[in-house]
Amino acid sequence: MRVTAQGDFTQRLWEATLPVFRQIINSPFISGLAKGTLPRGWFAHYLSQDVLYLRQDNQALELLSQRASNKEEKDFFRQLAEDGIAVEQAMQNEYLAYFNIQEAKEQSPVFGKYGRFLLDVAQNFPYPVALAALLPCFWLYGEVGQHVTTHQVANNPYQKFIDTYAGEAYDWVTVQFIQLLEKYGQQASGSTKEKMKEAFLQSTRFEYLVFEEAEKSIYHF
Repeated sequence: MRVTAQGDFTQRLWEATLPVFRQIINSPFISGLAKGTLPRGWFAHYLSQDVLYLRQDNQALELLSQRASNKEEKDFFRQLAEDGIAVEQAMQNEYLAYFNIQEAKEQSPVFGKYGRFLLDVAQNFPYPVALAALLPCFWLYGEVGQHVTTHQVANNPYQKFIDTYAGEAYDWVTVQFIQLLEKYGQQASGSTKEKMKEAFLQSTRFEYLVFEEAEKSIYHF
């Protein structure tokens, strides 16, 4: 399934974020991931931090589940949170061991700011704005996963990690999330639309910054 916009509102959001998305896929981190040449220290920093970040992301999704006004959305976000916990546990119990990486003991500056931002928006901002803030983590990873799989080399040492975000199941869930945001974007007032766009762009910028931070890491693999 192709991860793509599901209407005019999400199409405009995606177009607004294209400059940052291009920075992401052209970054040394993502290029190295696809080519299998990513420095192990960069990857170690990213993966060890991602475990901690996922805990906050899952908490934010659970908050969305609690705030949703209908059972379908409550169930959708609850399932996303549960799936996120499963990914987090896989990171802890399988990926960190597979790549011989230690879990980080504390959050880095960028990962910490990103996680706190999501929790703040999920708890204190209007529900549609919270949806917009949480979606980039899914949509961008779906797009990055598709990009990496079309540019990756054979026998990629990071294949196990790439497969997490490049599967049909992940794409299907992401499309459902995009459809949901499209629905709320179409219904929103002009001021709410603008806040949704700001939240979406902020999360997108954070996604770029976490890769940039990893590239500057002094993590000794």
